[in-house]
Amino acid sequence: MRKILKKLHLYLALILCIPLILQGITGATLVFQREISDAILRKNYQLAEGEKVEKNLIIEAGKKIAPPEFVLQSVKISAAAILRFGKNGEKKELIEVLLDPVSLDVLEVRNPDKNFFRIVKKFHASLLIPGEIGKNIVGIFGIVMAFICVSGLVIWWPKQKFSRQAFTFKFAAKGRQFHRGVHGAFGIWFLIPLSVTSVTGIYLIYFKTKDSNKIWQAIHEGSVLGLFSQVEVFLVGLLPLLFSITGICLWWIKKRDRKISA
Repeated sequence: MRKILKKLHLYLALILCIPLILQGITGATLVFQREISDAILRKNYQLAEGEKVEKNLIIEAGKKIAPPEFVLQSVKISAAAILRFGKNGEKKELIEVLLDPVSLDVLEVRNPDKNFFRIVKKFHASLLIPGEIGKNIVGIFGIVMAFICVSGLVIWWPKQKFSRQAFTFKFAAKGRQFHRGVHGAFGIWFLIPLSVTSVTGIYLIYFKTKDSNKIWQAIHEGSVLGLFSQVEVFLVGLLPLLFSITGICLWWIKKRDRKISA
């Protein structure tokens, strides 16, 4: 059983390493999108200082700017108030009205589909493939990642005793010992966060409801516990790259050694 899991763990990771790396990097990019967007807005616009006006007044001001056939779909208020409108209430044709939340001055009217973070988010959620096909492919990636987490634990567990050495690696080590140590140590350190990120991603694709979406989304993107969970999820997003490098190195070294000993 363990040998089968080991082969599945290896070959699934090898075959899907590129898409899993891209999913991780795009996810990591999105963790601090609000903070980065706010910093850009403050740099590009002279925002008024003072208390933000009430949300209903912001909505009224935004509706006056949007064309009459565009229906309000969402409102996000941080450094700026971002009101998204869809033509006839649909998502095919969108505009965003950016307002100063203090003075209600119009900062910008833009096409959100050209926004960098929206493009990254679309890629992360659906690989930019329209309809359910892209989402289902990403869902499969999430299931594979969850399986890799579980199989990795099973592979690691029988060989390890619960000592300090089982959870660390030596920087001075070389070759197989170094890559195995890094792969195993980071895998066990981040097993729970990586598993949670994978499971919440699967849930958001296949099982989300209107009422549960916010909390699952917050867990998935790392905003549920503030900066600590954001940093944690950001690091989780970089793990597929680390695991791919160390895993491929281990596979190649083992393959090379077999040829030498043959």
